[in-house]
Amino acid sequence: MKKWALLSGALVLALILQCGCLAPGSPQSQPALTTTPAPEPLFIQINATPARYNPAMSSTIGIRLVAANTSGILPSGALFTWHTTFGTFYHWGPPDFKVVELGAPYTGDQEPVYWSYFSEPVEKGRQPVTIALGVWDPATGSVLGNASLRIGWEPPDGVTAIIERRG
Repeated sequence: MKKWALLSGALVLALILQCGCLAPGSPQSQPALTTTPAPEPLFIQINATPARYNPAMSSTIGIRLVAANTSGILPSGALFTWHTTFGTFYHWGPPDFKVVELGAPYTGDQEPVYWSYFSEPVEKGRQPVTIALGVWDPATGSVLGNASLRIGWEPPDGVTAIIERRG
């Protein structure tokens, strides 16, 4: 009698274990395949004010540059890298309006930056300046969008920077 009880108990246990291993949705089943859509390109432009800048101006430390995301799509944590062929980037604003040199190139968030050349030596016949902005996703390393801005000089050999072209 003990033999039959032990044998039938072992048989029931084996059936339970076998059914549990074959049940759909168990941890051994294959995970569902998911695809991540490719990031859509950003449509950005650089808004710049004032249109004319001279280091003698007391109202600003440079030309304020704002990355305007016209597509409305921006992944969380996106980074903004600013490049310039002349001058450097600065932060200036509330609460203390302290000027902080950011350097060139500079990578940060979507906060506005200021471009200036007041720390550069004065020279005649300056070349036009190109400011380029790249927005990228640090999680994937993919570039999401680009924009550029061209700054010239007034007069051509003067010290007043003027916004010439957005691109």
